Amino acid sequence: MYFTSLKLRHFRNYVSLDLAPAQGTTVLYGANGSGKTNLLEAMHLLSIGRSHRTAVDREMIEQGESVAFVRGETRRLDGKHELEVRLYPLQKPQKRVLLYGKPAQRISDMMGHATTVMFGPEDLRIVRDGPAARRRFMDMQLSQIRPSYVQALKRYLSVLESRNALLRTRRCDAPADLDAQLDAWDEQLAGAAVYVVEHRRWFLTELAQNAADQYAAIAEDPQETFELRYTGPLATVDTPYRQMLSALKRSRAEDKQRMYTHYGPHRDDLAMLLCGKELRAFGSQGQLRTAVLSMKLGEIRLIENEMGEKPTLLLDDVFSELDLKRRTALLKTAYGVQTFLTCTDKADAAGTHADAFFRVQTDDAGKAFLQEG
Repeated sequence: MYFTSLKLRHFRNYVSLDLAPAQGTTVLYGANGSGKTNLLEAMHLLSIGRSHRTAVDREMIEQGESVAFVRGETRRLDGKHELEVRLYPLQKPQKRVLLYGKPAQRISDMMGHATTVMFGPEDLRIVRDGPAARRRFMDMQLSQIRPSYVQALKRYLSVLESRNALLRTRRCDAPADLDAQLDAWDEQLAGAAVYVVEHRRWFLTELAQNAADQYAAIAEDPQETFELRYTGPLATVDTPYRQMLSALKRSRAEDKQRMYTHYGPHRDDLAMLLCGKELRAFGSQGQLRTAVLSMKLGEIRLIENEMGEKPTLLLDDVFSELDLKRRTALLKTAYGVQTFLTCTDKADAAGTHADAFFRVQTDDAGKAFLQEG
């Protein structure tokens, strides 16, 4: 898969942009804050319907504008795909998706039309932050590869919220049949949990092997072994439905006291180990970056194996902290993949054999524009 067209209107600091991307590697270079990352963010938005760096859609709209949009065309094995995301700061819904010029019923309908793998400085949070960051990583990638996962996750979270709302009922207002209602929600939650766990288990099993291979190719020390493990209440059980249902009943008294469901895949995590030790606690800065980069490159192979075609690779300022060996290994792995790479200096991209170079600049008002060459 690759992008053949990208149009931006009032998106971040781009008043207007029309770009026909090269099928190979495109280098975007320029000063920090000029708008390089904004371009990558736009393509990421088209792939999963959300930004990789903000949960507030309004932040992506040029100040003072009533609408912003990102429109793209991609070429896949089955032909041309057209998709668009429109952002409205003062209307509801604030975000709308169009496919082939027609409104989509759900934002999740856009999954599978544009597939991207992005790596930027903020991705180190996958290692450094808590379990929520790693669950977000799993959910975002799985949503692209298996669109059915989006509905499975939404179903689980919806049932979870309903059960939690019931648990938050004040004791004086609790319904007489509280336990009977919880029995019904327990069955629904256990059933919904199965699909979430099965998808995550498959994804991390595949990714673990791919990421380990990529790390071995990039790392300076061949003795370093990188390992991913899916951890969580149901990560390794053979009968997740029965286990979930049983655990919910055992913990019901505690859940009532806490007014929150504390057992289930919403507590899942991803263990990242280097030579058997916790990466977050013992890894160096270079090892952390190599590990996350290996995971991202591992996704490329996983997506190709699952979907039959490679995604577009978005690399945001990754060369600044990679030595020559890691750069070379990265470029070798990315061969044959449409790649967008950002850097501050054109010389930083030496050796990339890029098909196109664009200097990203801003005018006196801070609005971004591209200059080829």
